[in-house]
Amino acid sequence: MTILVVDDHENMCWILSKVLSNAGFSVKTANTAKEALSVIDDGGISAAVIDYRLPDISGLELFSTLREQGRNFPCVLITSYGSSNLREEAFKIGIDAYFDKPFDNDALVAALRETLKMEHSK
Repeated sequence: MTILVVDDHENMCWILSKVLSNAGFSVKTANTAKEALSVIDDGGISAAVIDYRLPDISGLELFSTLREQGRNFPCVLITSYGSSNLREEAFKIGIDAYFDKPFDNDALVAALRETLKMEHSK
């Protein structure tokens, strides 16, 4: 399964690539929403980890765009700017999991595995 990591910080993409690869996932990365949409257009994405603050649009806007396009793979929102309002909004629009940075890498991997398992049981 291939996970797309969308974060404008190269070091976060690198770290999550290592964490997710070590957990047995294939990983692709993007630094902007536009780049993410291009990677997704190439196909094969099973889930996405999306940063809230991207240079072109917010992670929630990217998620909404994906849903409007009929792309329904699981999405996890990560952010350094977390709040209870953001968490509520994310879950309200259908984000599968939400993590404030810094987060526990094992918890992120577990959330991805759980949402992918649920996705395959639909």
